[in-house]
Amino acid sequence: MTGFAAKTITIIGENNEKAQISISIKSLNSRFFDTTFKIHYALSSLEHQIIEYAKEILQRGHIYCTIHVSNSNVFIQSIQPALSIVQSYCAAIELIKETCNIQQPILLEHIVRLPDVFSTSEPSISQQGIATILASIKELLQQVQEMRRQEGAALQKDLENRIEHMQYGIKAIEHSSAAVMEKQKQKIVDSLKEIKADETLLAMGQKNALYSMLDKMDINEEIVRFKSHLANISSYMKSDALEKGKRIDFTLQEVAREINTISAKCVDSIISEHVINIKVEIEKAREQAQNLV
Repeated sequence: MTGFAAKTITIIGENNEKAQISISIKSLNSRFFDTTFKIHYALSSLEHQIIEYAKEILQRGHIYCTIHVSNSNVFIQSIQPALSIVQSYCAAIELIKETCNIQQPILLEHIVRLPDVFSTSEPSISQQGIATILASIKELLQQVQEMRRQEGAALQKDLENRIEHMQYGIKAIEHSSAAVMEKQKQKIVDSLKEIKADETLLAMGQKNALYSMLDKMDINEEIVRFKSHLANISSYMKSDALEKGKRIDFTLQEVAREINTISAKCVDSIISEHVINIKVEIEKAREQAQNLV
């Protein structure tokens, strides 16, 4: 299921710098839980905590998290002189002066231009800023989950309608199959009358073939299992259990097998029409079920 939420907050760093933090979270349907981040590198340490929040609240789906910072100066970043490097530079310069008989003094402006004379720490944000960002992330995840719940309610209604259509179809098939079986029984009775007086092995084989044909056309067991699977799907949709989408999808696969067997065993134009309608509903229902968590 899909969902989207966005928010902009203002944080103040310990250096009194202000920054607008724009946060957006998007959820797309996926069979598994996965995340994609596009955030300021100074906030990369928050990724693990955000993933934990998302997994706890959303459970499944591909989650996209974007955090944009309007002013990077809000991050704390200390600059310190690399004294050991500076001392090495000075010693080298003194050696050059002595060797080449150079009298000019070493000035600060000469040293600060040299590479690596300053060391900088990784940019970081205040604990208050981190708490504000994480609180906003949690709020947005709840909003995304609420959007997914609303979408889930719509999907459930659509699935219920499709199950209702399948129930109507299987009842129609059950009614038609009874009439088809009666016709076939009558044909078999007539055929048996013709070979009744003949007790040869050929006649016995013909009788057995007729009985076998009638047995193969019987779809009562498939109809019973079909109805049972539909009942299970209805109970799954009303359940609060996790991963109900997968259970519904797997059960729909069983429903598809039953209707395929019915189609193969009972060749009748009216039944075939109902079978096609049910297959269409099954495919649409499976598409919807794969969007459920």
